Amino acid sequence: MGCKGSKSKKNAYARVAQYQKESWAAERAVRRAPEPLDWGLAPPGCITPAALHNLLTDGFYAPYAANPHYLLLLDCRGAAAFTKRRLCSARWHGALHAASDPRLINNIVLYDDRPRTATPPSGDADPLAKLYHELRRQKLEPLVVVGGWAVLEATCPHLLEEGEGPPSEPTPWYPAQVLPRQLYLGHAEMAAHPRVLAALRITHIVDVTERLPPRVLPAMNYLLVPVPEDPAVDGDEGADLLASLPTIMAFVGEAKSLGGCVLVHCDQGLTRAAAVVMGILMAERRCTLEDAFYYVKGARSAVHPSSSLLQQLAQYEKDLFGVCLTAAEDLF
Repeated sequence: MGCKGSKSKKNAYARVAQYQKESWAAERAVRRAPEPLDWGLAPPGCITPAALHNLLTDGFYAPYAANPHYLLLLDCRGAAAFTKRRLCSARWHGALHAASDPRLINNIVLYDDRPRTATPPSGDADPLAKLYHELRRQKLEPLVVVGGWAVLEATCPHLLEEGEGPPSEPTPWYPAQVLPRQLYLGHAEMAAHPRVLAALRITHIVDVTERLPPRVLPAMNYLLVPVPEDPAVDGDEGADLLASLPTIMAFVGEAKSLGGCVLVHCDQGLTRAAAVVMGILMAERRCTLEDAFYYVKGARSAVHPSSSLLQQLAQYEKDLFGVCLTAAEDLF
């Protein structure tokens, strides 16, 4: 017995025709097609140095890496090379305690001297390959750093430590890298930390709080643009995001023209600053709000802009493309 009514072929064809009609109408309404973002994704089973930077620096009110179960970073080079210089918090593969249980670790990352572009074949006999396939046999999903030590040393010198024993001072909490050597997202303490700013060669700071940091560095360029969480609630504490965006983009453009690097921050780097960075990506890369949202969330997973800020960015998307392409309420 067949079904009639809404599930008839005639009605099915009518629904498809209606969907097609709505799609054509939406296409005609788009003034300019959005551009896709370059996600810089690594091959399966691998991680880029930029993504590793963000894995090491991700966090909510403190870096997740402070949790011993968050990340196991294994250096698969020789013992002498490891002792001379290594990634902060890395352990030498040959000194892993037999009682260590990698199944308790959320993220396992391996690196060595080889300029790898993919995971090692099962026939390889080097230490990284053996360890990688042993972990895979345990139903774990280790990641291999693309490019190996040479690329890590060139792109992440701020995350390296030297010599035997613990470092003389702890590695500071660094901001999330959004665009390499161009744009970072962080919180207020990072903007006042000389070592952080010098290590990342940050030259320009966008402060979207209501005050400058307690330590203002004379060689730094500052833009103070208070952006309220919700203009309807916060009153006159600042202009809304859309009103501030042209000023912010002019400042970012100046930094770019000078070969500089920008840090955007609010108090915690989770809401207002995250929304501003999304707006920068939308303006500069002509991408959708959805792409910008998940791109920034990929750099710092804890970000959570308020619904008011997301609605403003949805309006900006409509200003850019002639139609709203992202349902802000569906972003999470």
